[in-house]
Amino acid sequence: MSEDSRKPVTSFDVARRAGVSRSMVSRAFTEGGNISAKSREKVLKAAEELGYRVNFLARGLQTRQSNLVGIVASSLDTPFRSKQVRIAAQEIISHGYRPILLTVEPDDDIEQWLSVMLNYNVAGVIVTSATPSPKIIQECHRLHMPLVLINRGQNQDIADTVQIDVQQAGELAFTMLTRAPVKRLAVVHPRTPSYSVTGRAQAFVEKCQAEGVEIEEFLSASQSYAAGYDIAGSVGLGLDRFDGVFCSTDLLALGVMDRLRADWNARFPEDVQIVGCDDIEQASWGSYQLTTMRQDAEQQVMAAVRQMLERIENPEMDIQHFNQILTPIFRKTTQSSYDQSI
Repeated sequence: MSEDSRKPVTSFDVARRAGVSRSMVSRAFTEGGNISAKSREKVLKAAEELGYRVNFLARGLQTRQSNLVGIVASSLDTPFRSKQVRIAAQEIISHGYRPILLTVEPDDDIEQWLSVMLNYNVAGVIVTSATPSPKIIQECHRLHMPLVLINRGQNQDIADTVQIDVQQAGELAFTMLTRAPVKRLAVVHPRTPSYSVTGRAQAFVEKCQAEGVEIEEFLSASQSYAAGYDIAGSVGLGLDRFDGVFCSTDLLALGVMDRLRADWNARFPEDVQIVGCDDIEQASWGSYQLTTMRQDAEQQVMAAVRQMLERIENPEMDIQHFNQILTPIFRKTTQSSYDQSI
């Protein structure tokens, strides 16, 4: 292979092949560009023959805005988050943009990652993990870069948000567990706080206290299946003290169920009722049939992308908030399994 054959094809090469100007090549690949159908066809044919692809990142650096949309996410090994990111990417593409994924973990510096995105002149950013500081949010506003936070409860006065109603979630979990008489309840949630997962657990505790129902808390290492399995060692020791457990994520609930079955031969709901949250696919599997609350990932993403697109069109519009209501999904782990009315 010659050295020339390894060189990337440029817009100059396409212009030369098509017999047009370089600016016409640019217009051919720009949505709404001022170019005739005949000229566009000529350019596209030349581009196909040469194997030319538009460098959208370079274009964004030149025009001060690319068609890239950043997605900031963590815990992609969890079913709900991976589904959320997949739907977000598909929805972004359907509107003519291209998603760029940045994964962050609790110890990562989200400010640094968002600064990188600002350097690439992304059209917008959707954050599903970690909460940027007011300073970085204000910088996004100054640069007219839309920023939408999903289930990041802070900064509601200065950022567009899409989030579940954590108060409703906690109160709904209480109702789902107490439709049959209970002696005492327990809640399992991660030790490390987060807006939606900790918020729904705290709302559950507050509802128990308001209703005079005794409540016991178990703090897990994380919101994973393994963390649920591990903390269930302590939960199992208290099975004689409570008869209902709310796990703040489905993965925690599945881990708790498996450990209680393995070590205590627990039956659900005969020995203990259990409710999760998220309604991941695994919750409906035959060995679990977990009663839970559905957090609609598609509805969340649709709302977030809509907010982002509206702010691209109108950067000065009022801050927007979308509050999602969770839906009870009754299966076989509560005594209310077959009564769908709440």
